[in-house]
Amino acid sequence: MYTYCLECEWQATTVASETDAVASESAIEHFVETGHTVESVRLPPPAVILES
Repeated sequence: MYTYCLECEWQATTVASETDAVASESAIEHFVETGHTVESVRLPPPAVILES
């Protein structure tokens, strides 16, 4: 999941965080502290390329 602020440079991803729950908690904390609008996008799983 990619979570980002519509009003500043703040962002959180599941790549940087361990789980979606951690990213969600960070987004809520950012909203409470700043009042900024936060948006989330669920990222597709990475593509697997098999070499033959």
